Amino acid sequence: MKPGTKSVITVLVIAAVLIQPQTVHAHQPVDLGIKNITADQGPILVDGTVSFALRANFTKANQTRSFRLALKASELLNFEYLIIDKAPENKYAMSKLPIATITYPSGKQVVVKLNERTTFFEPYSRTSYFFLGRFTDTAEDGIYQVSIKSKAAAKITVATGQKEIRGVVLAAATCPISEAGGDISVGEAATLVGMSKSAAAECAAKLNWQFRIGAEDDQQFALTKDYRLDRVTVTIKNNFITQSLPG
Repeated sequence: MKPGTKSVITVLVIAAVLIQPQTVHAHQPVDLGIKNITADQGPILVDGTVSFALRANFTKANQTRSFRLALKASELLNFEYLIIDKAPENKYAMSKLPIATITYPSGKQVVVKLNERTTFFEPYSRTSYFFLGRFTDTAEDGIYQVSIKSKAAAKITVATGQKEIRGVVLAAATCPISEAGGDISVGEAATLVGMSKSAAAECAAKLNWQFRIGAEDDQQFALTKDYRLDRVTVTIKNNFITQSLPG
């Protein structure tokens, strides 16, 4: 190798790296459909730290799409708002785009700000996108609710999490497939929300979960303070489960 050749090669390698398109983590796709209007009707991401891309197609104003994700205290809540870099999506006026609202387990709400237009290439689907807004925070323990409401016809994608591993998505008000007798996750427990009292009790029995009622129609019941990993405690209103937590 001639003198100086190694330095030239090094410079060329560095330059090649710098001009590569920006890439982000691969996201597992999830479609939000017309049955996912409220958070209780939306899918549940059992581990909110796993990378998911949730796609929503709005045909007119005032439509909503919603989902839930479970996080543990001190984990990272990561949320990204995206559109595809092709017509008509890349021609959308920012003022006409859907509004995404994140509701914390504590009830706190955050409206995601659309304040950027950063391009990147997503390798999982080999698609070019624009970041329009990003939000991160230290998580609370429990179930987060995300609601997206349209102002006009639009197709958008929102992404959550960062871990590039296969994640579990559970359908709302559907008895999950679970290993009988195993520890109940926050996400699994939340699938009972929206079920009737009898259907929830039947599901719990099928999965060998202990089932107890903490409150029903605003009546609070005295409960033991022990925490059990194989039990759910539910709140009931008008014969339907409105809250379900492990323990």
